[in-house]
Amino acid sequence: MSLADIWAEAIGVERDVDGQPSLGTVLAHIRGAVIETGYVSHGRITSGLKEAYRPLGVDEKKLRDAIDEALRLLLLSGDFDEFTTGAGRGYAATSPRCVAWGGNSVALLGGTLGGNDTELVRHVSVDEVVATTITIPLAIELGRPEWRTALVDLNAADVLADGVGALFSRASTLAASGERYSLDEPLAVAVLSGRGRFFGRPESAPSGRWQRVAENGCFPAVIKSGFVSRYVVLNVADGEATLWQPASRDLWRWIVVGATMASGDQFISYDLATQRLDFLTPPPRQIERAALLTGTRIGPWSWNVDAQVHGVIVELTTAAR
Repeated sequence: MSLADIWAEAIGVERDVDGQPSLGTVLAHIRGAVIETGYVSHGRITSGLKEAYRPLGVDEKKLRDAIDEALRLLLLSGDFDEFTTGAGRGYAATSPRCVAWGGNSVALLGGTLGGNDTELVRHVSVDEVVATTITIPLAIELGRPEWRTALVDLNAADVLADGVGALFSRASTLAASGERYSLDEPLAVAVLSGRGRFFGRPESAPSGRWQRVAENGCFPAVIKSGFVSRYVVLNVADGEATLWQPASRDLWRWIVVGATMASGDQFISYDLATQRLDFLTPPPRQIERAALLTGTRIGPWSWNVDAQVHGVIVELTTAAR
């Protein structure tokens, strides 16, 4: 056994196929440090892990990427809160709690101890939950559907009958009276005007549901200028175009879900026999969080989740909540 192997075993490092610390290891070390100390700055996390993994000969760029992804997942799950101070970003554990959805296990969040620390989200069986730990139903933990909050901000709080499709309708209205856009560079813009399960990419040769502007209508769109991409809603009428740009990329993803459902297509696919959930559009943060908290990731847009979770995700897009 090499010195690197001895050191890896001593500090509990699992390595991937390239010999780098696995994402689960990086996440576990960050989670443990924050829970133990209460608050850790971003700089301290980065410098501490670089030093701890130095004997392993890690690739620093890959380590930075792993740290960024680990922090994204810890924030997405609700394990951590992020704070900005004069010294920069820092992280603290949220309140200890577990999240239940009617399955055989629950998710442990925040300062709660237990479970497998290298899991993206720690899970334990329902029987292992400590009596003093607060248990919160998944639907309550996720909260109000974020597209409904967006409708309030867009002065359309009373338009809920069509579920998340109402958000696309409101975005279309804003695009129709929005900023003018010239179609003189047709290769700079791709619109989500196609149909089908394969979402594709708005690249130089658009794939899947992405196409160049070829007809009138209102569409989620991506406009590229150099290395910058704008995620907008584009209204096209007789060769003229106007657009509206949502305040965030996540809001644009909700609009894509609304546009997909308004056209009669599905934004997710669920197989009850295998419990496989596939996202057919980029999942908004709240929906991705539901899958992260409860399931096992089997692909970039694919998870194994219980049928109860599938029901909660569907409810997030309806007017009922």
